[in-house]
Amino acid sequence: MRKLDADIVVIGSGFGGSLTALCAKRLGLQVVLLEKGRHPRFAIGESSTPLADLALRQICDRYDLPRIRPLTQYGSWRRTYPNVMRGLKRGFSYFHHVAEKPFSPRDDHANELLVAANPDDEHADTHWFRADVDHFFVKEAEAAGVSYFDQTKITSLHPGEPWRFTLDRDGEEIRVETPFVVDASGEGGVVAAALEIKDDRGSMLTDSRTVYGHFTGVRRWRDMYEALGGKSDDHPYDCDAAALHHIFDGGWMWVLRFDNDVVSAGFVLDRKRFPLDDSLEAATEWSYWLSRFPSIQAQFADAEPIRPFVRTGRLQRVWSRAVGRNWVMLPYTIGFLDPLHSSGIAHNLSGIERLMAILEDGRNVADKLVEYERSLRNEFELMDRIVHGCYAGFANFELMTTFSMHYFAGAVASEHRRRDGRHDIHDGFLMAHDDSFRRTVVDHHRRVCELAGGERVQTEEIARFLADVAASIPEGNPAGLCDPAKRNMYECT
Repeated sequence: MRKLDADIVVIGSGFGGSLTALCAKRLGLQVVLLEKGRHPRFAIGESSTPLADLALRQICDRYDLPRIRPLTQYGSWRRTYPNVMRGLKRGFSYFHHVAEKPFSPRDDHANELLVAANPDDEHADTHWFRADVDHFFVKEAEAAGVSYFDQTKITSLHPGEPWRFTLDRDGEEIRVETPFVVDASGEGGVVAAALEIKDDRGSMLTDSRTVYGHFTGVRRWRDMYEALGGKSDDHPYDCDAAALHHIFDGGWMWVLRFDNDVVSAGFVLDRKRFPLDDSLEAATEWSYWLSRFPSIQAQFADAEPIRPFVRTGRLQRVWSRAVGRNWVMLPYTIGFLDPLHSSGIAHNLSGIERLMAILEDGRNVADKLVEYERSLRNEFELMDRIVHGCYAGFANFELMTTFSMHYFAGAVASEHRRRDGRHDIHDGFLMAHDDSFRRTVVDHHRRVCELAGGERVQTEEIARFLADVAASIPEGNPAGLCDPAKRNMYECT
């Protein structure tokens, strides 16, 4: 039997847990990082954003992590770590489909939305091939001196002051005592189980499920779009070099392309409209949804899955408690919402940034953790309304694009605050600290649900709604969001 004392134990070695362990080590703490599996391993949550890259860059600068910093832009990543797989992400691409009909491009792009996130490939965001990326992060943590135990089972866990762990690693018993625990176990919810914390997902508005996989042989949507008569020269970037969204009444599909020709793709469905049918195999349901949309089916005509399909029940989850006097959960462990708008990586990094500032300061930690939790709950509530409102508008694409501007407005304002030095480390994610912005989202969420629930939305009603959304955008509107003259094509400012 081995006995270890640690200043901090981190449970879970995804990129969030490994980065937390690495930053804590940089603060001079003795860190133990626990993992029940081993790397490399399959994971999703793959699409980065400008906010994610800015947060990671600032974490790297603050905690002296020069080897991780190249991952914050596509160009530097590809040059520095060509074997750590990634994909090019220039922005967010949305295309609206009608069941049983081919996609029909329009000259006014009214059934499309492209929002550029960066000016060129060199400075672009990335899709994270998580098997490679998570493995890279954990190796960096090990190299820095973090005590890493993979393929390790927690056989007993006793909360208290200190926390006491009994571990089993290849038959060896290891006992660890620590005054502080960070739960980065994601949906594993290790601390929640130990403390019998209540599942509070019933409080969430969004209710979706997914079936997904990784593929080769997926055709480029731009080629198909042009063959259908679409004018891709109007696009601010190659629509495939993006988080590509196929939108339809009741759900959507993500398509993320990596540089090794692997594509991550999944259907995300409104669970109330399309409840899970356990009698169907996941592959059968996948084929069914492809068959509903001829142009998507054609895009995947030559696709081959390279791993078994995964199908879930409800995606949304959140715990009723997220912190204690000497423990804390990372955002991805506290809860999960939906992959629409790619907020997961950025939110987790934002939480890590705030948590490490609390631990670095070391004063009034328990009180500051309470504020950390309060902020995160505001952020989950804000994003829940934004995503749920978009789902309400999926049947009417103009309504969806109008309401989605709240996400882009919050993101752009947050990015500008970081770039010009006005960002406070305790600012809420996506401007959730701004009471006026949060109240506006609540009000406009109510309106989009009312409009979507009507028999037919009038053009003048959407025009008024668009004007109201434009007027509510925080800190000006440098991206020109909601400007009809842009015809849903937003270039990077």
